[in-house]
Amino acid sequence: MYTKKQFKLLKDFADKNDALFDLGITTTDSFTGEIGEFIACQHFKLTKTGRSHKAVDGVAVNGERYQIKSKVISTSNFSHTISNLQPDLFDKLVVVYFDTHYKLLRMLVIPVSKIPGDVFKITKSNISKFESIDSVKIPLKYQKAITDFAKSFTALQINGIIRSRRIVGDIGEFYACKELGLIICENQAEKGIDARHPNGFTFEVKTRRVYDSDRRISEERRLNNLVGKTADYLIVVTLDRCFECSGMWLIPMKNIANSKSANLKIVNSTPGVKNIIPSKISWLQTGEHLKDFDTDLRERQPSKTTAGKKKIPIKQNEAFRPHKPVAEIKITIIQQIIIAVVIIAFVYLVAFKM
Repeated sequence: MYTKKQFKLLKDFADKNDALFDLGITTTDSFTGEIGEFIACQHFKLTKTGRSHKAVDGVAVNGERYQIKSKVISTSNFSHTISNLQPDLFDKLVVVYFDTHYKLLRMLVIPVSKIPGDVFKITKSNISKFESIDSVKIPLKYQKAITDFAKSFTALQINGIIRSRRIVGDIGEFYACKELGLIICENQAEKGIDARHPNGFTFEVKTRRVYDSDRRISEERRLNNLVGKTADYLIVVTLDRCFECSGMWLIPMKNIANSKSANLKIVNSTPGVKNIIPSKISWLQTGEHLKDFDTDLRERQPSKTTAGKKKIPIKQNEAFRPHKPVAEIKITIIQQIIIAVVIIAFVYLVAFKM
């Protein structure tokens, strides 16, 4: 899997992540979003809401409701399209822009009256119309923790451990592809397909960090966004605190009973689930081990292939069976007829002599 150096960097990243949690900067693994929410709440003196408050991330003293969106950019291009907004649920939209080291570049404040629907675009032509904040004062210990976190994150990128800011997802996909010989799907247009097998089977990978801590006490960790997905299989990956794999399961997507409310425990009860890496989590069962992944796939039919056509699987006992030419088959039939005639003639002669 990872090298010793890479695992050391992952452990350091886990330590820096815990430091953010201990300071109340983050509560989940959605690092960019939560750092942005923290900075906005500090500046506007907002009370941060819980996850149950849909579309509202902070509430001001006067009761105004704020939704906060964050984005990391590597250039001076602040164009941004924000979708799935619910303008009737908040009063102001705050957009926080960071550089790649989580240093604040700009924070925009957009009144809900300027947001006509569930999609809002920030462009060069309209960005100057909104209130812009270029610097925010936060206590030194918070700033240092964020800076240390950013440096640790950069080290993961430099050493090829992650591909994006979806850190947990990237690591889970890496483990899954290594274990099963899959190819990462780089096509962003294929929603819900994270990897492919060379024979055309498609996979969605869901990864969760599960370990004993104040923020991970629930055994009902949700596996979101499974409704209507077209992948052939779901791969569930769990990670420990230091991002080492603590369990992996393969589930036929069509067998998931309630994709809308699925959680980690579907690995205990879904028909056809196979274990790839034994579980180190007491409430997630290891279950039946996947013995031969390639053989198992040959016995199934993928829903789609990269060409958009179904590919007929070849059974293992047929894969290397030699096929005879048509001419050779005809000769064999003639030989069988001649042998049959000779046998009949021989039997007739014996019977006649008797």
